[in-house]
Parts: sequence; structure tokens; C-alpha cells
Amino acid sequence: MVNFTWEHYTPHSIGFDETFHRLESLAGAGKSYPPFNVINGPDGRTILEVALAGFSERDIEVETERNVLTISANKSREEKEREYAHKGISYKTFARNWQMADDVEIDNVEFVDGLLSVTLIKELPEKQKRKKWF
Repeated sequence: MVNFTWEHYTPHSIGFDETFHRLESLAGAGKSYPPFNVINGPDGRTILEVALAGFSERDIEVETERNVLTISANKSREEKEREYAHKGISYKTFARNWQMADDVEIDNVEFVDGLLSVTLIKELPEKQKRKKWF
């Protein structure tokens, strides 16, 4: 694997620091837990599905700050200790981040049958919307 940094290109790209930071975070996003899907939905919407088997809605947090979507979960330990013959379902605590574009907002969040779905919508700023003068 080649280690690549954007520092070489930054002197030639004024104002693109945030873009380079996003690219670096994407390049380093080799995490695989929890598994997720990114679906191109209708009307320019994007749906992020995160598989969270064994977690309840009260164990999960979904938040955004500075264009970063963070999904985290911490399994409450209210159940009795069990003796497992095989334990294949992970309940480990995690926090996973996704970088969002400046014009993307969360439209809906729902948790059904162990699947967290976050619907994202791209909202064009007024200055970028199409305008017709004649």
C-alpha cells in the first residue's frame, strides 16, 4: 500500500484544505464494523443503512457536527452473564464517521429490525439553483 499525503499539492490549491481533509479521511476509512450499505435513493436522496443486530434504539446515537455524520452505539449491559457455546454477534462499542458535503442534510433516521437507515438529501444553496431570466 502506498502512503500518500496531499501536503505536496496544497501550495497549489488555495481554499481546498477541507476537500483534501475529506479525501484523506476517505482513504483511511478501512474500518469494517459495523457493516453498512450506501444506496442511491429516489429524488437525489442517499440512504445509509447500518446493520446493528442486537442493539436497541436507546443504545444508538446519530449526530452531525461540522459536516461529519457520526453513528455510535454502546450496548447496555443489563442482561445476565451467559455461557456461550459460540458467540458470533458482536456487541462491541463503536463510533463511525462519514464526511458529508456542505450541501447534504439528514432528512430522516429510522431503526427497524436491527437496521439503522439514515436518509440524506442534497440541498442546493439558493445561489447554485437554476435561475431563468427570460
